[in-house]
Amino acid sequence: MTVAQLAWQAFSFGYGLANLVFMVGIATFRDGAFTKRPSESEKKALSSAQKRYWSLTGQPLHGFMHKFFTLRNGTKLHYVLKPGAPNADASTVKNVAICIHGFPDSFLLWRKLLTAGYLDEHILIAVDLPGYGGSDNLPKYGANEILETMTEFILGMREQYLHEEAKLVVVSHDWGGVIATRLASEASQLADRFVIASAVIPQNWTSNASTKTASAKQMLHTYFRRPLSIGLLRNALSTLKPVFSQVGRSFYVFIFNLPYPLSTFFVTFGDYWLLKVLHNVAAGLLKLDGQWIRKLNEEEATDLLVSSTGPGIAQLEEGKLRYPEGVNKRIDDYGMSEKIRIYREGFLLGKWEKSLETVVALSEIPASASRQGSASSGAGLFDEGPSGALKAPATVIYGKFDAAFDKRLALEGISDYLSKASQVVLLEAGHWVPVEEEGSVALEKIVEWALGDEGKPLRGVVEEIPNAKMVVEK
Repeated sequence: MTVAQLAWQAFSFGYGLANLVFMVGIATFRDGAFTKRPSESEKKALSSAQKRYWSLTGQPLHGFMHKFFTLRNGTKLHYVLKPGAPNADASTVKNVAICIHGFPDSFLLWRKLLTAGYLDEHILIAVDLPGYGGSDNLPKYGANEILETMTEFILGMREQYLHEEAKLVVVSHDWGGVIATRLASEASQLADRFVIASAVIPQNWTSNASTKTASAKQMLHTYFRRPLSIGLLRNALSTLKPVFSQVGRSFYVFIFNLPYPLSTFFVTFGDYWLLKVLHNVAAGLLKLDGQWIRKLNEEEATDLLVSSTGPGIAQLEEGKLRYPEGVNKRIDDYGMSEKIRIYREGFLLGKWEKSLETVVALSEIPASASRQGSASSGAGLFDEGPSGALKAPATVIYGKFDAAFDKRLALEGISDYLSKASQVVLLEAGHWVPVEEEGSVALEKIVEWALGDEGKPLRGVVEEIPNAKMVVEK
C-alpha cells in the first residue's frame, strides 16, 4: 500500500469518525433521539401499512400484483407488476417501464409515478434491489454481483413481458440511477432509453474531481516555489471548491465506510434517527437555510417508513407465496446494515466481468427501431466517447437543490458521456425527485414521453413543466 493510499485511509477514518460524533451530537442535543421510542399509535400505523403494501395476499397498489423472479443462482428478487389496461385495438403494443430505486428505498419509492394514471396503457414493473424491500440478499455487493443480478432480471422481464416492436424504458433513481448508468454504458442493449434521476455518471464525476485536484496540485506546487504569488493560491483553492463541496456533501458515505459496528450504529441509533431525517428531506421539508418547514405527520412518516422497512414479521409468515429467507435475516434492523453495503464494497467503479450467459443473452437482443442511429457517444461517428460513456439514449434528471452532489462535478463535460438522442433536465427539486411534489410531476411527464412517441421533442415537454430547464440536448 502506497503512502498516498495510507493517507487517504487515515483521512477517511478520521473524517468519518468526526462526522459520526457530530451527527450523534445533533441527534442527542437537538432532536432528543435517544429518549424517543415509537408510540403504540406509530407501531399500529406501521403494522397496518406493512400489511397494506407488503402482504403477498393482496395488491400492493391498485392494479398491481406481487411477483418474484428467481435468478440462475437461486437469488429471488421481488417486484410489483401492472400488466397494463386492455387495449381497445389488439394490434397496439404495450411498452414496458422497469423502475429501479436507490438507498434506502423499495418499489414504493415509485408510488406516485406508478399510480399517476398517465401510464396505465403500458406494462409497469418496479423491482426491489437485492438487499432491499422484499428481495433476497447477495453474498457481496460489488459490480459483478449487482450488475449481473440486475441484467439477468431485466433480461427476464424482456422475455416475459416485452413483445415484438414494443420498447423498454428503465427508470431509475439514486443508486438505481448509478446502476442504470453502468448498464447504459456496458449493456446498452437492455433498454431503448434510460431515465436516470438524481445520480451521477461515475467516470464523469470522478474524472472531473481528479482533473480539478490535479490542476490545483500543480498550482500549489508552483505557489510553494513563488509564495508571493497569492493569486495562484486563490486559484488553486477556487479550483478545489467543487471537490471540497462534494466531500462535505458525502460525509455520510465516510460514516457508512467506518468499521463495523460504527457504521451500523449510525444507521440504527436513536430509533432510526437517520432514516427519519432522510424521510423529512425526501418530502421536501428542509429549507435551503437548513431549517425545517415542518415535520412529517404520522401518516406521511408511516408511508415513507414502510417504503424503507419492507415487510414485517407478519408478512413473512402468511400465505403460500413467501418472501426469500434473506428478508427474514435483516428484519431486526430494517435491513439497514445490508443496505449500506452498496456503499462499502466497490460497486461504483468496480470492473464488471460479464458471465458467458450474460454476453450471449445481450448479443441476442435485436436492435430496435428507436435505437437506430443513437448508439454512439462523444463527438464523432467513430468515437465511442470516454470510458464509462453511455451507449444508449438517456434522459438525465437533476434537482437544482440536490444535496448529494455538487453540480459542477456532476454536470461538467457530461455531454461527452451521453449518446445521441440524450438530454439533461434540471428541475427545481431536491434529491428525491420521485417523491417531491414538483419533481414527481416532472418525472411523470418525462416517463410518459419516453414510453410514448419520442418523435415529439422532449424540449417541448420540458417547456410545459414549471421550473424545468433543458441544459444538455444531443
